[in-house]
Amino acid sequence: MIDFNEQLNNYILQIIGDEDIILQQLSRETYLKARNPQMMAGAIQGKILEFISKMIKPSKILEIGTFTGYSAI
Repeated sequence: MIDFNEQLNNYILQIIGDEDIILQQLSRETYLKARNPQMMAGAIQGKILEFISKMIKPSKILEIGTFTGYSAI
């Protein structure tokens, strides 16, 4: 049985569309090589950051603390 969180994640992933190829590759490499790959921002978090930055249109963005750079791309 699929729980509510998994259903919600699947729904959100359908709405936001496919991940960019470079981000897919980075995700794959992170899960294959990193010690704690779950620390990486994923597709949902990345799209939220993208949406906020497009909405606010900041002149600069400072990222503090980068795991494998997913959110920076």
